[in-house]
Amino acid sequence: MNKTVLRVLVAIVLFLPTGCAPPAPVATHEKPEPQPPVATAVAEATEPQLFEPGAFDSPSSCTGCHREIHAEWSKSMHASAWENPWYQDDFLLAHKETDGATDMLCGPCHAPIAARTGQLPPADGSAFDATSRRGISCDFCHTVTGVEQLYNMGHVSEPGPVKRGPREDGESLYHDIEFSQIHTQAEFCGACHMVVHPANGVHIIDTYEDWRTNAYGQQGTTCQDCHMTPGPGVTQKPGRSALMGIPRDNIAFHGFIGGGSYIQEAMGHTEQAQLSREFLKAAAVVELSDAVGEDGTLELTVDVRNVGAGHKIPTGTAYIRKMWLQVEVLDQAGQQVFRSGHILDNNHVDPAATFFRLLFLDDQGRLTGKSWRAQAIGYDRRIPANGKETEVYRIPLPDQGAYTVTTRLMYRSFTQATLDEIAQRSGHAVPPAESVEMARAQLNVRY
Repeated sequence: MNKTVLRVLVAIVLFLPTGCAPPAPVATHEKPEPQPPVATAVAEATEPQLFEPGAFDSPSSCTGCHREIHAEWSKSMHASAWENPWYQDDFLLAHKETDGATDMLCGPCHAPIAARTGQLPPADGSAFDATSRRGISCDFCHTVTGVEQLYNMGHVSEPGPVKRGPREDGESLYHDIEFSQIHTQAEFCGACHMVVHPANGVHIIDTYEDWRTNAYGQQGTTCQDCHMTPGPGVTQKPGRSALMGIPRDNIAFHGFIGGGSYIQEAMGHTEQAQLSREFLKAAAVVELSDAVGEDGTLELTVDVRNVGAGHKIPTGTAYIRKMWLQVEVLDQAGQQVFRSGHILDNNHVDPAATFFRLLFLDDQGRLTGKSWRAQAIGYDRRIPANGKETEVYRIPLPDQGAYTVTTRLMYRSFTQATLDEIAQRSGHAVPPAESVEMARAQLNVRY
């Protein structure tokens, strides 16, 4: 990639138009053809918002009144968005490879207060004050007045005594309260959960655009409806927003649960890690059908359905994640006669497995999971909301008799290869990748 071009375009990334076509339907196939990058024009840049350091309140100033909400947030992925070492390693590698061109592409969503107060760059965070280091914190979100673009941290900020949210009937001795419509809408989240490569328009993260164009977006089911509840299927969380606040039937959960069980477990947030696993298990089901030919070939059809996620699975930084099928066939003596998608001795996944994931093409035409190297989408096999993917296995059965087939849908929020790279670069050991079983199905076959 031409670093000079990337550096210039990062400066004007906030002004790219969003007119993108809806994603094409996902076909039932083994490997999709590489897709061209989304064409995106570059508009004229204007000055970004900048405020004085200290303009945003520290999250510690909120904990006195909003104790429960602060406790939920403090163990969320938002709270550790800047300081978690897995992000830091990739961010600094991107900084090095692009001579700093990615600092204001990736950094503002992970450290928005630093970006809005001129403390980012430098990329190492050496100029950050304590508030800026707290990731996506209370005062950044609750001083947003609107969204001017639906990607690459396109929020409009107005820090000060007025705190904004989905209600206006509360009272506070510390700040004013104002109702904000944007806080009730998916667009609030989409401004960061949609990332467009500034040099070529490739959709690095497409969660918002994917949601907007599917049935969930069309019917108005928002990000908040799923990710600001304390678990899948839980729609009410009675309580108070503040210690002396009005009792309400539902208070938004500020743990922002997603699929990040690996980081949560590694950081000692056991409860949050378990909630993440529950979210993953509520997202999909596996269905099996079979036919055995006269020659003893088992034709196993595996349908994976996305029944619980309002977007493709996996989503977000799908290029460092893996979702795959693990298939095992045992004979009536319990002996294994076929396997696919198993875990190797080095904790990597069988490379011949059926994978559901996203990868880019770099400027040499090679597949890569490094977003800043993306020139196009190289591989995209994910399962759309309310959709399915089908894989057919043809398995020779060695003898006549009964067989048991078990198929599991597995997920990792980090590939082991990514973690191996982090350990090598940092010189520090990191926990091995965790495999989460999202769904399973079993059937008995007779030949």
